[in-house]
Amino acid sequence: MPETKDWMNDLNEIEIQEPELTEAEMQRLTRSVLQRTGQGTRQQGRRTAKTARRHLPVWARGLLSAAACVILLAGVNSVQPAMAEGIPVLGDVFAYFNHLSKGYLQGDGLTQYAQPAQLQAESAPAAVPETEPKTMTAQQSAAETLPYTLTLRQVYCDELYLRVGLVLTASDESLAGFDAVTIDPPVLYEDTSREEANTLYGGVTMNGEAIGGDLLPCFRKQDDRTFFCEMQYNLQNYTGGTQDIQVSLTFSNLVGVTEGSEDKTLLEGSYNLNFTVSEDASLTRVGQIQGGEQNGIRLISLKATPGETCIAYTAESVSEGVALYPQMLTGDGTSLEWVRGTPETDGETTKYYFDAVPEGVTTLTVRIIDKNSEEQTVLAEWTVTLPE
Repeated sequence: MPETKDWMNDLNEIEIQEPELTEAEMQRLTRSVLQRTGQGTRQQGRRTAKTARRHLPVWARGLLSAAACVILLAGVNSVQPAMAEGIPVLGDVFAYFNHLSKGYLQGDGLTQYAQPAQLQAESAPAAVPETEPKTMTAQQSAAETLPYTLTLRQVYCDELYLRVGLVLTASDESLAGFDAVTIDPPVLYEDTSREEANTLYGGVTMNGEAIGGDLLPCFRKQDDRTFFCEMQYNLQNYTGGTQDIQVSLTFSNLVGVTEGSEDKTLLEGSYNLNFTVSEDASLTRVGQIQGGEQNGIRLISLKATPGETCIAYTAESVSEGVALYPQMLTGDGTSLEWVRGTPETDGETTKYYFDAVPEGVTTLTVRIIDKNSEEQTVLAEWTVTLPE
């Protein structure tokens, strides 16, 4: 015990060059520790939806429901203050999100194949009323006074997904009191175009074609001035060219949110990024499937990339009350998770997206079970072999 006491005294006498934690940082760290030890409050704030759904056109309702996990992820109840030791390297956004709870497609090799970038978004103040004179000089001057900078740090594009790593930084302490920064888009009405809605919800255009995101923008806090965001865009329905794709991304209606509160603080300005990316299909591994049709279910394809794994299957003559639930396991029995809310149906074909297959794994087992049965009955099982 005396030795322990001496050791603790020595620690107290060590001179540390780093500045002391601010009050806000100390409170955030305390909340995070309490949560991780199970002592903090488990009652989480709910994100109130102010969008009047009765005003939404059918396609807009689909935009909102297609990513069922969107509101869950971007809402206050999903915010987890980032612990410093959980962050790899500043700007390594994809690796950072691999450490978060499930919701994002995850793959350890994604950062290795992503394109590094250092592109700062063009920023502009709030829209000027039509009655006000608009000059480029005035807009530039106002933009220069905005305290926030949005930077593109990483880009990854394969034949399945475009994924974008972003960093939002502040030049002052105005973001210090927030746990996350997300968007609070205005109400959509019947005359709102698909392109406009896509922009309001953080979608991109690729060669002018609107592509919606799997997730609403949600910048997670690293420190009082730095927030990380990863955007994932499913390319299943993209019909344009795959090389030298002109991509445009606009964020507006940004708000700061705090865990446990439904309050939202509007952040000034809108931010636009324009960049070029090419699809890299060379890293896609196509699986060889053994098993054929079972109980009316057929596994059509499996594609594995460094960022995600996609299976497609058809199911005919499925009994009423049966709930199909796909599973994917590696040779050692490790289960790869799929992102909840992302199954896609195109005619008779259903697609699911799982986390990336670990490097070196060449054999997978794909199962489809009946989730409604007490025994979790296996309805179909295939062995899939991937090229090395």
